[in-house]
Amino acid sequence: MQRPWNDALALLLLLGACDKFRAIPGVEPRSTLPPKGPPDAVMGPWILEPQAKQMTIAWVTDEASVGRVWYGQRETGRLATEEGPPVTDHRVVLPALQPATQYRYQVEGAQAGGSWFTTAPEPGDPGPVSILVYGDNRTNSGDHSLVVRAAAAERVTLALHTGDMVMDAKDRVLWRQWFREERDLLQHTPFIATVGNHEITDDGVAYSKYFQRRGLPPYWSVDYGPVHIAVLDSFERAAGATPHSAGVSDAQKAWLEEDLRRVPADRHVWALVHQGPYSHPAHPRLGHGGSEAVRSALAAAQKVHPIEVVFAGHEHFYERGEIDGLKYFVLGGGGAPLDDPDPSFPGVISAQKALSFATVEVCGCHVKGKAKDITGKVIDSFELAGCATPCNSPTAVSAAPAVAPEKGSELRKRNRRRRSASSERRDGKGK
Repeated sequence: MQRPWNDALALLLLLGACDKFRAIPGVEPRSTLPPKGPPDAVMGPWILEPQAKQMTIAWVTDEASVGRVWYGQRETGRLATEEGPPVTDHRVVLPALQPATQYRYQVEGAQAGGSWFTTAPEPGDPGPVSILVYGDNRTNSGDHSLVVRAAAAERVTLALHTGDMVMDAKDRVLWRQWFREERDLLQHTPFIATVGNHEITDDGVAYSKYFQRRGLPPYWSVDYGPVHIAVLDSFERAAGATPHSAGVSDAQKAWLEEDLRRVPADRHVWALVHQGPYSHPAHPRLGHGGSEAVRSALAAAQKVHPIEVVFAGHEHFYERGEIDGLKYFVLGGGGAPLDDPDPSFPGVISAQKALSFATVEVCGCHVKGKAKDITGKVIDSFELAGCATPCNSPTAVSAAPAVAPEKGSELRKRNRRRRSASSERRDGKGK
C-alpha cells in the first residue's frame, strides 16, 4: 500500500539530482528545444544576372546568416550556399545550369513553394524570347500593384525596369513595400533595372545592394539570346548628376562604344536607361523631356553598332517614337501619378496617358511587341525589326512551371486574367 508514496519520493529525489547535476561545472543538460531555423526573408526573393549557365538569387533578412538555396529541374535537390560571412543582404549563385531551361528553387527562410525561373538562352541563340519592359512605380502602391499583376500574367522570361522604383531610396519601409508589391513577378522573372533619379536620393546605396552587379559600375551589359542589352546610368553621380539633373560621364560614353565594338553585327542592341534621348510631356518642366547627355552618348555609340531601340522612363506616360533614325520608348506608367504626353510632337508615333507596360517578342531577326494597360487592353502594337527569314518557333514563351520542366518541353499557356482598373486615377505631379 506504500508503493504510490515510494514512487513519488523516487521522482522527487530524481528531480533533485537533476538540479544538483545541472550545478556541476561544465555539465549542461540536453536542450529539448529544436535547433534554430534560418531567419525569415523580409524582402524577396528576386532573380538577378540572368545567364545561360548560372543565375543569382537575392533576398534580405533582418538577422545575419549564410544564405542557402535548394534548386533543380523537377525536384529542388541541389543546394547552393552563399560564400563569405553571415550577411543580411543575400546573393546566392546557382551554378552548372542548362541554357533556356526551367528550374524550381526554394530559399531557406522564404515562403515555401511556387518559385521558378528560366535560364537565359546562349548568347546568339535566335530565341524566341519574351521580355517585359516597365518602370516608374514611385511608391504608389495601389496602381503599382495593378501594373505588376497585369504584367506578371504575361509570363515573360526577363523583366527590364526603367527606374524610379520608390519615392525615397533612403526609406527601407518603402523598399519592403516595393518588394511585396513585386512578389508575383520577381520570384519567377530575372530582373534588370536601370538607375532612376529617385534611386540616387541615397547616392545609389540601395540600388547597389539590391540590383547592381557587384564589382561593376551601375552601367553594364548582358547578352540574352539574340539581344544585347546595354544598361545605362543617366543620373551618374560621377558626371555631377543630382535627383533633378541628369548626367553621363565621358567614362561611361567610352565604355558604351567599346562594349558595342564586341557585339556581332547581327545582334539586336537595346539600351535601357531612365531619362531617355526623347520624351514629350504636354507640360514641359525643368529636368524633364529628353536628355541631351543621353542623346550624345547614343549618337556616338550608333557609329560603332546600330542601336535598335532605347527603352526609358522618367515621364509618367507611354510614348513611342522615332527621331533621327533612333527608335525610342517612354515606359513610365508603372504606378506613379500619371502625366499627359504630347502626341502631336513630330516623331511621336503613339502616346497614351495610361498605367501600362510593354512586352517584346524576339525570334531570330524578328522583333515585335505590344503595349497594354492594366485591363489587358492593347494600347499600341509595333514591329522593331524583321526580315525575309521566317521565325519557325512560337513567338511567345511561357514561364509558368511545367510538371516536368525541361528544355524544349511545352509550357503552360499564358494566364490572361487581369485585375480590373481603378475607376479613378490619381493625377499628381512632382517627380
